Amino acid sequence: MVLVSASVGPRPVYDSDVEVCEPEIPTHIEILVEKLNLVEKENKYLKKKLKIIEDKNMELELHVADVIDDRKMKIDAMRLKMDAMRLKMDEMRLKIRNIRKYAIDKEAWYHYAVASIVTLVAILIAFFVLFKCFT
Repeated sequence: MVLVSASVGPRPVYDSDVEVCEPEIPTHIEILVEKLNLVEKENKYLKKKLKIIEDKNMELELHVADVIDDRKMKIDAMRLKMDAMRLKMDEMRLKIRNIRKYAIDKEAWYHYAVASIVTLVAILIAFFVLFKCFT
């Protein structure tokens, strides 16, 4: 015996047969993907902003380095000027010492000459006085 089923009329409609169109509710993964995209966009924006800030920072560092170099150069120039002035002062002191030495040598020669002449005259006067006294 064989059973054969045959449809005899319209078939009844069940809930499982009907597709209901409901608004899509984002799933947990879709929300995470949207947040990830927003974070990536913000990250790109912040990277651009960081690069701009780093460029400005580098420019400022170069400017500060130039200013410091200028100040160091000015300080070095002032030190060189001071050294030059010290050398000139030492040179002037040396010249003054040489002039004094020369003047002292000249005066000493004059004093020696005058002293020896005075001594000779004193000796002559002493001999003359002694000669007069004993004769």
